[in-house]
Amino acid sequence: MSCHDIVSADGQVHDSNRIEFLDRYLSQLQKAGDEGADIRGYFLWTFLDNFEWDKGYNERFGIVYVDFATQKRTAKDSAYWYQRVIETNGGILSMNDTNAANAAKEILWMKPVFKQMIWGGNKLGSKWGYEIPGENTGECWAVSAHPNGDCTIKEGTFAGKTLSQLWSEEPQLFGNAAGDRFPLLIKIIDANDDLSIQVHPDDTYAGKNENGSFGKTECWYILDAPEGATLVIGHNAKDKAELEDMIGSGRWEDFLREVPVKKGDFIQIDPGTVHAIKGGIEILETQQNSDITYRVYDYGRLQDGKPRELHIEKSIDVITVPAKSVKESVINIATDAKNTMNELISCNYYRVWKLDVDGSMEISQEYPFLIMSVVEGDGLINGQLIKKGDHFILPNGFGKAQLQGKMALIASTIA
Repeated sequence: MSCHDIVSADGQVHDSNRIEFLDRYLSQLQKAGDEGADIRGYFLWTFLDNFEWDKGYNERFGIVYVDFATQKRTAKDSAYWYQRVIETNGGILSMNDTNAANAAKEILWMKPVFKQMIWGGNKLGSKWGYEIPGENTGECWAVSAHPNGDCTIKEGTFAGKTLSQLWSEEPQLFGNAAGDRFPLLIKIIDANDDLSIQVHPDDTYAGKNENGSFGKTECWYILDAPEGATLVIGHNAKDKAELEDMIGSGRWEDFLREVPVKKGDFIQIDPGTVHAIKGGIEILETQQNSDITYRVYDYGRLQDGKPRELHIEKSIDVITVPAKSVKESVINIATDAKNTMNELISCNYYRVWKLDVDGSMEISQEYPFLIMSVVEGDGLINGQLIKKGDHFILPNGFGKAQLQGKMALIASTIA
């Protein structure tokens, strides 16, 4: 099978469509043998990406990725899957693994984890209908396998298991995607007050300085915002020396850059971007599976009678100078098309879409996995009721999903 394979930010090649193709191919081969066909062997075309006479180097056919410039080889997800086919003598093929085949058709319904914050409020209870732990609940970790908030599966075959357990024990649900941890984290954030001025490190800095953690690339979809709302995105320092002087002398009005935002805006926050959510704003955040934040300034607030910890040195280490322009951060995309997947962003770590369902639409789950969050309205997915505040994963191999009703959803997967 030919694909335009790419090496993802995690260094792996995620070719779930090739795995699906090979699964169907080998299953039909076994079926023919079971029915009495005299099968002596078969071709898997091909082991390595190579030069094809009519395609050249434009398309790739192998289960091992070849960097044609350096000749470096990288085993694709399909290679690891094929290894398991051999190890199990075909036992993991969908036609033989009844439990796996049935599980792939199950929606994984998430039970969120809630976080109380100094800046949190009660909208996650009053507007979203969650049972929140207190009137200062700032975050709903809606889809998370992070040790600081590991969601559990609410019902079905895997009820009671955590998402991190499924990632390690049932990798086929996620297209056998590589990596030692679930890669994404989805939050709903209710900022009743301003969040601290903060910045996140990239993978390299976090891996070296934060015990092997991922860095934190994230994006925000503005769910609601008061009139005249702003966010802190970026700064005004021209170079590192001015950055250090502005932070050291507390020239926050000169240093920080505020930009106007409204409901429906979309913002990409790359590592090194100074940022803060302001009071009154609700967002859905899609991010790497990381809980690393460096606090630059916290308005002198006290928590339990003490100032919260600041991370000035690390912040200065990782802040990008000069900052990206506002146009590079605030992404204006027309998302008013009904009954289609409107792409908001595709970066090295995730792809994110907005869906406005008005009547009915069908989607094909052709990704390693597809995370979905209902952010407005209600409706049905394959006949099951869904409503605002529901979060779920369509696993690999789920197939077609029929959406009906009047609702808005945010969907995401890995790049």
